[in-house]
Amino acid sequence: MPEWFTYAKARASFAQVGNDMDAYQLYNTYSIGSDPNGNTTAGQGKTKYDADVRSELITSWEAGAELKFFNNRLGVDFAWYKTNAKRQLMNIPLNNLSGYDNMKVNAGNIQNTGIEIMLNARPIETAQFSWDTQLNFSQNKSKIIELLPGKPGMQYALGGSDALQVYAVAGGAYGEIWGTKYQRVEEGEFKGQLLLNESGLPQATSDKHKIGEQQPDFLLGWTNTFNYKNFTLSFLIDGRFGGDIFSFTNMNLQRSGIAECTAPGGKREDIVVAGVIKDGNGYKVNDQSVSLERYYKALATGRAGISEAYIYDATNIRLRNIALSYRFPSSMLKKTPFQQVKLGFTVNNVWMISSHLDGIDPESVYATSTNATGLENSSAPTSRSYLFNVTLGF
Repeated sequence: MPEWFTYAKARASFAQVGNDMDAYQLYNTYSIGSDPNGNTTAGQGKTKYDADVRSELITSWEAGAELKFFNNRLGVDFAWYKTNAKRQLMNIPLNNLSGYDNMKVNAGNIQNTGIEIMLNARPIETAQFSWDTQLNFSQNKSKIIELLPGKPGMQYALGGSDALQVYAVAGGAYGEIWGTKYQRVEEGEFKGQLLLNESGLPQATSDKHKIGEQQPDFLLGWTNTFNYKNFTLSFLIDGRFGGDIFSFTNMNLQRSGIAECTAPGGKREDIVVAGVIKDGNGYKVNDQSVSLERYYKALATGRAGISEAYIYDATNIRLRNIALSYRFPSSMLKKTPFQQVKLGFTVNNVWMISSHLDGIDPESVYATSTNATGLENSSAPTSRSYLFNVTLGF
């Protein structure tokens, strides 16, 4: 091997693991109680169980390689993976006339494929100074191969609110955002333009459509560590690129006239919405002016407004953390019981470098207890933390 080639390793793995249900979810039982008159009653639960339901099965494949060059000054680590989650345990909605709200079934084949690449280097190294840098790239593609046999296009709700839902869609992606769209002209000279009502205001479609996906295209992180004598300074910049998020917060702020966009430049002048109005059997270009108040109330009509108007690009880049530490030299510790003393200061969530969500952190999702991360609704802002630490070694 050439001298500049220091190290090489290849790896591959295969694994299958199961995931079982909670107890008492195989057989349908009745709960015994009594009515106000003291008579014995028996009632069934809201979920219908099936004794033939089996545990989930998750199958994973992974392959990768690690290479190092120039006496470990430059390295790269690459990994590819594929995971299929089959026989997933789901509660499928039932007609209420059946006596149950839903039924526990084995369903689904959700496939995740992706790559992870880590590039690390030490560009500078002297007796008193060194610089280490590391770049991480990851990309995951999630696809619903099947939910229930023979039901292509079936939707399974992951979460949402009213007219805005996040679905797993058979044949589609995991985490599709569905809601209403602007009514538009579908054909002819004005095809694609907004179809306004007689007052010159936008209108929502009556049906829900796919308006976004919560999955990012890829994630990127860049870590740098600088050592000078006994001082160490490090910082991490990371970014999420692609994906969408629905903002109930922006919708409510605009409907209430609090958002900055409702008074551009501190003024609330009337506007003419670009679009057309139905005119007999054809259309005419809109020339009616409306107030900003009426415009934003029209966008936010109902519980989820014209959902398309509140879909934002979830791309964001931030300075995730920065840390500074000082390690006392051993010569200063000779007359102490300590082998090591280090002081450190860390700040997390330091600076939002770039975001498209008009002052709202895309990580402030609506709920962390579900897989529906493609919407936010008046969540508490993410916090910045300051940490002081002392490390003592004996």
